[in-house]
Amino acid sequence: MNSKIINSIKQFVIAVLTIVLALAVGAILVRISGNDPAEAYTTLFRGALGSKARISEVLVKMIPLTLMALGMSIAYKAQLWNIGANGQLTIGAILAILPGIYLGLPTVILLPLSLILSVLGGALWCGLAAWLKNCFNANEVITTLMLNYIATYFLAFLVYGPMMDPDGGGFPQSKVLPDAYHLPLFSAQMRIHGGIVVAIIVILMMFFFWRTKLGVKIDLIGQGDKIATYAGVNVKKTVMVAMLISGALCGLAGWNEVYGVQYRLLEGLSSGYGDIATIIALLGGLNPLGIVIASFFFSALLVGGATMQRMTEVPYSVVDIIQGLVIVFVIARTAIHFGWPQKLLRKGKKDA
Repeated sequence: MNSKIINSIKQFVIAVLTIVLALAVGAILVRISGNDPAEAYTTLFRGALGSKARISEVLVKMIPLTLMALGMSIAYKAQLWNIGANGQLTIGAILAILPGIYLGLPTVILLPLSLILSVLGGALWCGLAAWLKNCFNANEVITTLMLNYIATYFLAFLVYGPMMDPDGGGFPQSKVLPDAYHLPLFSAQMRIHGGIVVAIIVILMMFFFWRTKLGVKIDLIGQGDKIATYAGVNVKKTVMVAMLISGALCGLAGWNEVYGVQYRLLEGLSSGYGDIATIIALLGGLNPLGIVIASFFFSALLVGGATMQRMTEVPYSVVDIIQGLVIVFVIARTAIHFGWPQKLLRKGKKDA
């Protein structure tokens, strides 16, 4: 059997075991709180998958999470830690909504234009961190994280200031986009919209991306700068391209939120999706199929968690705990993979 197929199966099994282990620990906490884990989890998953409308809500959550996780996987493959997905989504959303509010173009022109602007916004915001890394060796974890704050406060400035809807009752939000610019819904009873078509196209493209010349270069950088340089890769140029693509997909998620879900700018538009997308990318093993599966699980968790809180006495914080446990188990898996426990033990023996 092809080694890549074996590796994919192995990653899938590990991801499933990670989720099962997180749910098992979560069940213990539910029991300690005096509630029935079986009832809580049944309500949670019924709340996510119990009807077409609920499945639709899961898919609505999946679209931005999948786009952002795929974008982050490109950076992570190159050992570039893009922590700025929330900021890139925000900047992408801001640029995307401008023509919708101020230009009044025909829909057939407006939607592609807004999509392009969102991609450019996210790419440039992430590209700024790549430029700082290439020119000043600035750590991209710090720069992308700080850029998140700048984007968040810039959005707050806009929705409390020049873009605030005068008829919005004083709420921090922009004007609503005209109905003609809303992404089409597949059903009047469900919120799933045309953005899913864009997401599917991106997913299919990602399956082929790692077989392209650029994909191979990015993968080589992840194995080390010396290896990549020896193979003839321009490391700084490829770092910039990888971060631009990573940010572009996060910016595209901003377009999806503005034109498919919210129809306006809101304070806190990103909803912390970037943090969840990081977990999804790592849990999915940076593999497109793994990311789609992990994204579906987390989307179901988010949607079903709200139902669980309403229908049982289990607080929504259990969902946050399960997410945190997945992070812990993913980090533990990574540490074991790279042999960090053995290295620490050897170091401790030497120090002793």
